[in-house]
Amino acid sequence: MLKTHIRKIGAIVLLSLMPMLAHAADESLEKAAALIKANKYSAAYDLLEPLEADRAGDPSFDYLFGVAALQNGKATRAVFALERVLAIQPNNTDARAFIARAYFQLGEKDTAKTEFKYTLEQKPSPALSKAINDYMTAIDKSLGLITTYNAYIEATYGYDTNINSATGVNGFPLLGGTVILDKNAREISDNFMSANAGASFRTPIAKDIDFFAGVNGMMRVNLHEELFDTKSYDANAGLRIKQAIDTYTVALQDSNFYVDSVRYRHAYGVTGQWQRDLSATDQVNAFAQFTKIKYPDNDIRDAKRYVAGGGWAHVFSGDKTPVLFLSGYLGKEKPEDSSFDQFDNNIYGARAGGQVTLTPHWVTFANSSYEYRDYKGDEPFFSKAREDKQYDASVGLRYLGKIWTIKPQISYLKNDSNIVVNDFDRTLLSVSFRHDFNW
Repeated sequence: MLKTHIRKIGAIVLLSLMPMLAHAADESLEKAAALIKANKYSAAYDLLEPLEADRAGDPSFDYLFGVAALQNGKATRAVFALERVLAIQPNNTDARAFIARAYFQLGEKDTAKTEFKYTLEQKPSPALSKAINDYMTAIDKSLGLITTYNAYIEATYGYDTNINSATGVNGFPLLGGTVILDKNAREISDNFMSANAGASFRTPIAKDIDFFAGVNGMMRVNLHEELFDTKSYDANAGLRIKQAIDTYTVALQDSNFYVDSVRYRHAYGVTGQWQRDLSATDQVNAFAQFTKIKYPDNDIRDAKRYVAGGGWAHVFSGDKTPVLFLSGYLGKEKPEDSSFDQFDNNIYGARAGGQVTLTPHWVTFANSSYEYRDYKGDEPFFSKAREDKQYDASVGLRYLGKIWTIKPQISYLKNDSNIVVNDFDRTLLSVSFRHDFNW
């Protein structure tokens, strides 16, 4: 929501660029203004930055340089330039609106609100006044100062080459003979449709402490293979504590997964996370999770799962605002019945991904992960301990429309196992349509 209001303020203010500079006979400034209006902020910044030493103090130059710097992810440079504008033109509402945005990006949200309030006192245009008021409300919501509600609905259509995550072989040798697998124990492809929906809320309960809760549901229907239709329900509730650049979250979680309307797995537990904003462009986190897993129709697999890890995310400067994240984790899944130690395994994993904003409406993204699972006991029929190496990758686009977010995507998963019945790969092609509600 904040990004929506940022774009709205930016669009309204940028409309004033060309009229303001119409009287200027400065080719560099006119070219920079045209580049900014065309959303080519990096080019505008590269044009103006070498001129700063000679042109600093000229309000027309400082304004354009401040806007280009801000839109290029250089909020500190933007503040310095826009402060020079306001020192000479204290009632320049456009410059004050942009410096408020810069303060927000630097994490100085109270200062940002003060600047926005001062801008409103200058009686800007009705359109800019409304955008600023919406933006200030969004800031209050982001700070947890008021109760917020969110919900979404999503529909997906796609094709799955392996809806049951099964091996592709027809059979395998065992005890001097050959085991022929049933059709439903081998990979099956099908088209599918799914529907997702969820709702959540967050409300302040004390200074810098929020309570949050949410529920989600999913139903997936295969066009021909009803036996492998799935659905899931999950819920969570917890506390979020904000202290300067640190955010601490603890939550209780509960989820249920069904296959062909029969509950296959029930999982519940607690997760905790620490997150620190190192700067306006860098963030790190660490997390720990404990989960109890129950299999109603196969209780020998009931287990406790422990996972801990951490990650880093970075937003690069530039017109396309590339984002990169990296994370790693380790864990253990231990069966409740120690006599079934073939289910006891250690887990090691890593994830990487990112996105690039191609245009204000189009974003491309890619994600990948690797997980290694090392099992303790021998599989009864194979006389060896299971060892899995799982690779996962996906790439796609997001179209951010006024009402719907449309996401075409392709994903590939490969589970490389030394036990033939656990060795499989899977490709999914899908397109999703999502609508978010925020109030």
